[in-house]
Amino acid sequence: MKKENKKGANGSKISKILGAIFGRIFAKIFLIAVLGAALFFGGKYGWMKLGEIKTEKSSAIVFRELEKCAELVSVKTTYSDVISIKKTRIAGFAKSFSIIKYTGVIRGGIADISKAKFSVYDRGSSVKVSLPHSEILSNDISNIEVFDESRSIFVEISIKEIMQEIRFNQESASADIIGTGFLEEADSQAAKLIESLLYAAGFDKVVVE
Repeated sequence: MKKENKKGANGSKISKILGAIFGRIFAKIFLIAVLGAALFFGGKYGWMKLGEIKTEKSSAIVFRELEKCAELVSVKTTYSDVISIKKTRIAGFAKSFSIIKYTGVIRGGIADISKAKFSVYDRGSSVKVSLPHSEILSNDISNIEVFDESRSIFVEISIKEIMQEIRFNQESASADIIGTGFLEEADSQAAKLIESLLYAAGFDKVVVE
């Protein structure tokens, strides 16, 4: 009887030892699984936050680069015109006339580049920009030259009258130049300028429309 009790006691001890060993192994496996899950989800969250930060920084870069442009002049053209002003009084006996050549410069582009819309994607590596349409930004006179004139003391041609005639012809010249596709060319050149600017700022892909 004593031998049987001894054997039973030994079996109980072995069971306890095995139970303790398996308990430790299970605890280690559980701890490793918990740590693995924490690292995975933590890493995923950190990766997402890093992507958000990079996107925010890239958006700030786009805004800063566009803000630099302010008014973007993308194309300009020079044109010349000749105007003739004639005035007659006293039954046609008093006459004055002036023949004037002037040169103008028309500039086209985007008046306010801050109105451009953009979106940054691919974790801040790509950007898409929608630009406002171009318009005439200025139409200035660069030179005025009098070819011929004859003035009577009874009929005066004032500087104001000359400038009014020039301004009228400027509007006509502007309409003619727009009709040649000037603003479409301004849109195209503006897109190329913004594209180059953003590529230089470090973006891998830039789409401008």
